[in-house]
Amino acid sequence: ADAASLKSHADDAQSARRYARLLVSEIKLYNEATVREGRDRRDLLRRLGPEVDRARRLYEERVPSTVAGRAHHFNHELIQTLAGGDPSLLG
Repeated sequence: ADAASLKSHADDAQSARRYARLLVSEIKLYNEATVREGRDRRDLLRRLGPEVDRARRLYEERVPSTVAGRAHHFNHELIQTLAGGDPSLLG
């Protein structure tokens, strides 16, 4: 692969990470009390299932499947942003 192609792939991955961060940050912003409860009870995904499913659907519609680490970027943001870095809080 040439340098331009590698840069393009890196840009795509960076855009995917940014979009995942935006979507998950919106879940956190608009559901603060539910996020707190979910963290306390370690069941964030059960409490926020519809919101997470909707965000994942939007993410997958916008981010091409050819982007390296596509699924990882969204899941990473769930852990970092929603669960504060602790995957056990997702439930």
